[in-house]
Amino acid sequence: MIMIISFASDLIVNILEAVNLNINDLSTYSPVEFFKTKIFLSLVLSLIFSSPLWLLSIYNFSRTGLTDFEKNNLGYSFIIGQTFFLVGCGTGFFLVTPYFLDLLLADSEIVIQNLSVYETIKIIISTTLFTGLLISTPVFTLLINRMVEGRRDGRKYIYTLILFIAIVATPKPSMILNMIFLISFVLIAEITMLVAGVKNEN
Repeated sequence: MIMIISFASDLIVNILEAVNLNINDLSTYSPVEFFKTKIFLSLVLSLIFSSPLWLLSIYNFSRTGLTDFEKNNLGYSFIIGQTFFLVGCGTGFFLVTPYFLDLLLADSEIVIQNLSVYETIKIIISTTLFTGLLISTPVFTLLINRMVEGRRDGRKYIYTLILFIAIVATPKPSMILNMIFLISFVLIAEITMLVAGVKNEN
């Protein structure tokens, strides 16, 4: 995190330029807001870059109590899930986020002039992470579906995880956005379980 924060200012400018925003057009509402933005960005990137390490640590800690079937499922799910997550983040940053911001701004100069640097970066990062998590949803859905006996119990764990992710990854806390993201996760999870169920019957 300390290494990232040293060049966080350049990262903020580059991130804003990538979604067609100029930092000079945005506002800062307090002297410490830009520093808070740097801390937030550094923390998120540190968690993303270190995620393979702490996922591996969780796996190594729990593997002694797992069966061979569970070990194989977790191992493949971590690798495939991480790949899907990174692909989703790339898609979210370069495709979804610019469209989402255009939808929010609606070509309004008044809105652009009142945008906060911190809130804008938060929206960009949250939308990017949300897309990554959404695309990796089928992976953890299949993992839970395979490791938990009974479709009802599987749904309970899946919906609990979806609810947590939807709350954490919501770009701007609001009832409407929470519902949109929650419905998106549920649809992906239900389609995945439906396809998996049909395949198992065949």
